[in-house]
Formats: sequence, structure tokens, C-alpha cells
Amino acid sequence: MTRLGIFSDIHGNLQAFEAVLAAMEEDACDVLICCGDTVGYGAQPGECLNLIREREIPCVMGNHDHYMTMLMDPRIEKMRPDVRQSIEWTQAALSMDDLKWLAELPMRLDVEDFDISLVHGAFGPKRWRYCTTRATFMKNFEHQDVRLGFCGHSHVPALGFYREGDQPAVKHFRETPLPDAERIMINVGSVGQPRDKDPRASYVLLDLEEEIVCNRRIPYDIEKAQALIREAGLPERSAERLGTGK
Repeated sequence: MTRLGIFSDIHGNLQAFEAVLAAMEEDACDVLICCGDTVGYGAQPGECLNLIREREIPCVMGNHDHYMTMLMDPRIEKMRPDVRQSIEWTQAALSMDDLKWLAELPMRLDVEDFDISLVHGAFGPKRWRYCTTRATFMKNFEHQDVRLGFCGHSHVPALGFYREGDQPAVKHFRETPLPDAERIMINVGSVGQPRDKDPRASYVLLDLEEEIVCNRRIPYDIEKAQALIREAGLPERSAERLGTGK
């Protein structure tokens, strides 16, 4: 039996990440894979990167991972003030070795052993597209060249699938068999900053033998993560939303 633990958007939230790692161990996951955005927003980006790197967890580049490599880039100045503050704080908190590691992450990861591919946002030229609605999943399927794909980015878990001649379908799931469809894209949600009104950390368990996919929700010490954000002087919004999942 092969079980994959697939997760995304840790965003420097070490408390959530450690809880998810423990849960994936309990679930007997054979392989762990990350869909990007290990850093950004949270107060412990270096510690989260250390865990990814020590465990040699394959990872794609997320948009916040990319932002960290844009040192002195004028595009950062045009971002929303709280996002810009988080980026600049995280850039300063990371070592040059961490920044180099982030800069070398791939935009897409093909795992041939399991016939799956992973991106952060979506397949195709608009790589930071959110996969959340029928329309956005359809735009993704126009470029998805594998049957089964995984993404994060929106922080909202969802499963989209497409059958030839039909409109794409989107479902929010806890446990479901993989659909009989030509194209399937699974949004794994967010470990460190969920935005589906459920503040618990999210990851996806894929059982390849049974072809069943589960969205696991894991409680963690939200108050500690919030306190660390405030102690670091990061934007209050980043702390508040952890408690509401929005």
C-alpha cells in the first residue's frame, strides 16, 4: 500500500506544520510532498524550511517562496502594505542559504512513480491562478496534461474534475474515491493559514491502492502561533485570521 501525504501553504506556521507532520506519521504516509509556500505571513519561516530540508521533502515553488527571492525588486513596493511587510520581514529572517534553496525550487514537480504532477497554483502560463470554482478549474484543465494534479495557493481545499463533453465539477470533500474522469485537480488547502472558515490545519491523504483521497483537518496550538506573530511585529491580520480560518 502506498499512501501520500500532500500539503501546501505552511506560511511559517511551525505549530501547524509540526501537528501535520505528526498526523501524517500516524496515517502511515509513505511519501510526503509539498505544493509550496513554506514561508510568508508566519513567524518561524526558517524553522519550517529546516524541517522540509532535513526530511528532504520534495517541494514546488509557491508565490511567497518566489517573493523571497525578489530582493530589491520594485514589484514588491506595489503589493498590499501588510503583504509587503511580511515579505520584507521574512526576507530578513532567512539565511542566504535558505533564500538560495527557495530560488532553486521547481515550478512543477512530476512524480512519475505515482503518475501525478504538482504545481502551486495551476497548470499553464498563469501559474498563480486560484483553483476554486468551475471557471478556474476549467482554465487549469485547458493546460493540465496529466490525469491527476495537486495544488494549493487558495488555502481552500477542493476537488475539481473534468469529463470529456461535460462542464467541470467541483466538490468540497472529506473522504471520497477519485472520480472516474480524464482530468482531476485536488487543491490540498493550507497547513498554516486555512481560509475555508475551518482554522484547523489542512492536508490531503491519497491512498493509491484504494484510489481514495481524504482531506485531513488537524488541530494545533493556534494561540501560540498568533502570539509569535505579534511578538515578531508582523501584521495583526496574519494573527487574527488564524483563529477564524478566513
